[in-house]
Amino acid sequence: MATRESMNNLITEIKEKIESAKKELDETNRNGYDVDTDYTNAQTTLELAEAEIDHMNISANAQQREQLHRLHLQVSQVLNDMYLDQVDLDEYS
Repeated sequence: MATRESMNNLITEIKEKIESAKKELDETNRNGYDVDTDYTNAQTTLELAEAEIDHMNISANAQQREQLHRLHLQVSQVLNDMYLDQVDLDEYS
């Protein structure tokens, strides 16, 4: 079973990554879809966060798995928004 402290640390860390990625997404949208290194790094960080969630899920109890599932949904939503913005950029380039 994952410890409460490790779960709290992971949740806090990933929520910070989500907020950072959202800021990059907002900034990119304001600047007309100019994807830069920071945007790509934020996207990569979220992809790694998904792997961290999957890894923690292995040792989580039912309640923790539910928390991880909700966290995964949040990460996926931001990643999907980032992917769609890149597709939009590719279409208009």
